[in-house]
Amino acid sequence: MDQIPPGTDLTKTPAGKPPPGVDSNLVDPPSLATATHVVTTVMIILASIFVLIRLSSIILSGRRTAWDDYTCFIGFVLITAFAGLVMAFTNVARHVWDIPLSYLLAPSYLRFIFAQNILQAPAVGFAKASILLLYLRIFSVKPKMRYAIYAGLIFTGILYGVHLPLVIGFCAPRGDSKIIDFDSCAKLTVWGPVQGFLAMLLDVYIFILPFPVINHLKLPPGKRVGVYVLFGTAICGIVASTLAEVYRFKQWFNRADLNWHEAKLFICIIVEGYIAVIVGSMPALAAFFRSPAVSNSSLFKYVRSHISTHIFHTSHTNPSAKPSKTSGSSGTKRSYTGTNSATESNEHLRDEKFSELNDIPTSNANAYSHATGPNRDIEEGIIEKSVAIKQSQQSL
Repeated sequence: MDQIPPGTDLTKTPAGKPPPGVDSNLVDPPSLATATHVVTTVMIILASIFVLIRLSSIILSGRRTAWDDYTCFIGFVLITAFAGLVMAFTNVARHVWDIPLSYLLAPSYLRFIFAQNILQAPAVGFAKASILLLYLRIFSVKPKMRYAIYAGLIFTGILYGVHLPLVIGFCAPRGDSKIIDFDSCAKLTVWGPVQGFLAMLLDVYIFILPFPVINHLKLPPGKRVGVYVLFGTAICGIVASTLAEVYRFKQWFNRADLNWHEAKLFICIIVEGYIAVIVGSMPALAAFFRSPAVSNSSLFKYVRSHISTHIFHTSHTNPSAKPSKTSGSSGTKRSYTGTNSATESNEHLRDEKFSELNDIPTSNANAYSHATGPNRDIEEGIIEKSVAIKQSQQSL
């Protein structure tokens, strides 16, 4: 940073030179403060709901807390601490020529840079590791899948673990100083795009990892789609990490307006971290609503009854439903080719001899039983821990 002449009023001095034709505005400039507060608040609320549901699911199911639960909770706490720091310093979420120099030279702001750099990588790293550990708990019966998950965990540990020594090396206060060297810490912007690109690859890996196993599960088509959608929510992480990478590059190539791009980057990092927490907690959502304490409650029955009534009414008032004649021993019967009712759907499943949602192919039953015993559930309501083959062989 250039030498500041003695006696300069830092509160009235812009931290940077504006582009040609633009004037500094230190009073009411364009700011990303509102966007930061709104997006962060929404994500905190959503993630908190999923974390509470995850805790409730553990309590209601009576299962032991696993490593994926611990890492998810740690990631949630760290990303919330990071988000709190970012919201506390939105007074610098402006173009650099609209920021008073006194803001950037305040010891509290320089300590903020160090603290947010310390929290950023572990927060996102723990949240993403929780998804991989969830996969390990669900799909570890297959050796290839288990090794693939271990590889992902090692990659995650290296990617986000190396960030901490870099921050300490470039941003930690030196000697008796209690503040960081701003120019030294700014060099970390070079590492940012590298880490961001690798994070994108990790998110793609997390997204595609469970699908080969899901493809081999014997599920009714509708429920197979539901499982795809549930695990497919990880694509949101790819979107968030891609946007974060865009702003890392903008921050790197346009250091003259560092704070503006950094504010956008912080929003993306917050979204990326909370999405990882939500994705890792999605299976618990299904388990929560399947638990007897919830599914047998009056409120749940009321909502389910009204939804079922609406679907039934829609299926029988559908203009596209055409009456057709079917001949039988008792005469001519009328039926509808529109949406099937629940009874017709169940009969169809029996006719097609589908397994229940949590069943697996008979050819794999011995392998599953050998690895985990007769009550292996593939996660909380999706592929739950049951290898009992209940396939109906009823003759109609």
